[in-house]
Amino acid sequence: MQELLITPLEALGLARPSTLTKAQFAVTLGELRQKLAYMSPASLAVLRDWVEAHPGGKDKDRFPIGLKILNKAREIQPPESGPSPLMLKVFGHALGQEATAGSWAPELLRYLRGAREWPGRYTVTQIRNEADGAARRRADIEMRAGRGDRLSMEDESFRARRSEALQKCKEIADQVQRDAAA
Repeated sequence: MQELLITPLEALGLARPSTLTKAQFAVTLGELRQKLAYMSPASLAVLRDWVEAHPGGKDKDRFPIGLKILNKAREIQPPESGPSPLMLKVFGHALGQEATAGSWAPELLRYLRGAREWPGRYTVTQIRNEADGAARRRADIEMRAGRGDRLSMEDESFRARRSEALQKCKEIADQVQRDAAA
């Protein structure tokens, strides 16, 4: 991470943000090293290009603040980790069970990853509406596959991604049940 992101940016002349002391900047870089250690070299290169294009400071010669770098890193390559406590709580609740049974769990999971808060009634309605198109498309693909029709590569890819997303949600719900039984 150091060799692929920080050192090249420092070599370009990006300096610490003026709002941070040297000690605070050292802590920020340490946090970045720790939190971005999961990223692949290719993703770090994309992140480096983004930082080069979006420097901070009045003269555009400073590192962006750490939070901006972390947020962009999550967009480029989301960290692969287990479900958060919020995800476990939601999928252990009737809401998560209903989402899993109703096939709108992937959209609920995407919402939870982005918003990091329990969805309200209106948001749940929006999530369900968003999922309707994917659910109809999956049902159509399954019907055509059941008839023996030849599916396009795009349909096969969508089917695989949707099945994988639904399985991930079921695994989270199963983990909640296992943890409750233990």
